[in-house]
Amino acid sequence: MKAKNLSPNQRNYDTLPATLNGRVLMKVVALLAVVASVVLLSAETLDAKDLKKEDQFLAAVAGKKLVDGGTWVIISADGKLTGETGDKVKFKGAWAWNKRFWCRTLVVGGKQIPQDCQKVTIDGNQVTFTRNKGKGKSGGTYTITN
Repeated sequence: MKAKNLSPNQRNYDTLPATLNGRVLMKVVALLAVVASVVLLSAETLDAKDLKKEDQFLAAVAGKKLVDGGTWVIISADGKLTGETGDKVKFKGAWAWNKRFWCRTLVVGGKQIPQDCQKVTIDGNQVTFTRNKGKGKSGGTYTITN
């Protein structure tokens, strides 16, 4: 059967030249790849949740060991925190909740680090701190280990 004998509604891909058939297939595959990527990224974003209240923050991390590579920290409910960098330098500090942000001061290896208020996002057992009220660099993504 030849394509010229078929009405436009009766044509199928088998009657198209092989090069056109291949181009159509590649376009369909590319479109499906884009759609799948968007769906996966959207699903990832939907799982992440900004912690906007102190009680949410405490429920998620208080008293638990947070680990990012060789660095770890324990944030206590009483407003204190302790930890160690990947270089084995101990640090301690204090924190307070201020509106929607976790604000902390640190002393790392005897050096005072100024206060920084950070946006906190949680996704499963991963908690991310973003400096400068969420407008700065990442303060790290930590795994909640207990």
